[in-house]
Amino acid sequence: MSQVRTHQWRELCLRAVSELEPERRLAIVAELASFLRENAYRLGPLWIDLAQAKVKRNDKPVNLTRLEFRLLRHLIERAGLPVTREELLRSVWGYDREVFTHTVEVHVNRLRRKLEQDAKRPAIIVTVPGMGYKFVPSERPDD
Repeated sequence: MSQVRTHQWRELCLRAVSELEPERRLAIVAELASFLRENAYRLGPLWIDLAQAKVKRNDKPVNLTRLEFRLLRHLIERAGLPVTREELLRSVWGYDREVFTHTVEVHVNRLRRKLEQDAKRPAIIVTVPGMGYKFVPSERPDD
């Protein structure tokens, strides 16, 4: 969740806790629920709609394969946290045992070429040495 959305979420939670009138508290809870149902994110130059499986960069459609979108979704759901290659193989590809393959690296590189401003110096999907990859959300419009 972005810093702005985290702040909005926190403010709504504080309002809900301090609200004494039950009807107003329920209205705030309903607003919190709508927060959880939102599936579209604006992250700098990227617009990602998880429900519709659509991605745009600088308001232009980005065509992702189903597998690329599942990989992106998994990374977004763990934004800011390192995700190991093994976790990606299990969660995105469905492998149930350790395998030796470069498929993760190949697909991450394809995603980078489609999403990053400079795929050779990634800022959105970064490599975490010795760990795996991390999705780094940015809200700067000039990215």
